[in-house]
Amino acid sequence: MKVALEQGRGGPPMYLQLANALQAFIAEEQLQPGDLLPSENALASENHLSRATVIKAFDLLIERGLISRRQGRGTFVNARPMERQLPDFTSFSEHVHGLGLTPGSELLSFDRFEPHASGRPDSSFTEDQAVVSVERLRLVDGVPVGIHRALVPADVVDVLGMDEQTAAAPGFSFYQSLQTHGIFLASGEETLRAINANASDAAVLNVDEGTALIEIVRDSRDTTGRLVEVVRARYLGSQYLYHITFAPSNPGVTHEEEDRTHSFPRSGGGLAAAAQRMRR
Repeated sequence: MKVALEQGRGGPPMYLQLANALQAFIAEEQLQPGDLLPSENALASENHLSRATVIKAFDLLIERGLISRRQGRGTFVNARPMERQLPDFTSFSEHVHGLGLTPGSELLSFDRFEPHASGRPDSSFTEDQAVVSVERLRLVDGVPVGIHRALVPADVVDVLGMDEQTAAAPGFSFYQSLQTHGIFLASGEETLRAINANASDAAVLNVDEGTALIEIVRDSRDTTGRLVEVVRARYLGSQYLYHITFAPSNPGVTHEEEDRTHSFPRSGGGLAAAAQRMRR
């Protein structure tokens, strides 16, 4: 693949020109997620560039979330990042459908843990409460984007009639099932942090160990205040984008003035408050 590059002093750096040219090529040729890009060696040879320059261009496109490397296989086009508004109680399927993409799931595990059972995942549920763990691989247009584990009270699972076969069925939506059985989510607390994929997650997501992930921990409650779901999900950082719109509660009033007057409600936050929730 030969690209037009501006030679000589005063022009943009060669790696930046190459990255922009590759980005334009992906858009103009309407490359699809999973399409293979030319190798670093091929691009370097055909454009009379050093391999280090090509690697730097690829690194920039990885930062932009456009491509990803797969060790021993090459460099591939990513699906466009899935922007998600906060707060948002839509299901994964609803969210992905809303972006004009095709959602998919593969059941990885379905386990029931009785009270005080060994190996039971840590969560906000009390130890004397039986819970069911449902872990799924999330896909968009057939490409893995995340691993989603939900802990649900066993009595809620029984009300829904959800078993391993049900959870594995194509198109199954936990949120839709809740609504069908008269259980409506009303509030939740969600915490996000950046992590790196461990060996297990990397194998499932088909990425290199250490790849950047966004970890999401969420407690969801119904209209009675009952805790009905504790989620721990890990999404590829290049594939998932959270978008938050915010405004001061009193326009024109500084944070310092709001702090003094206590004119708006506050909830716990920050690293210290999140520490316990992240110990999953």
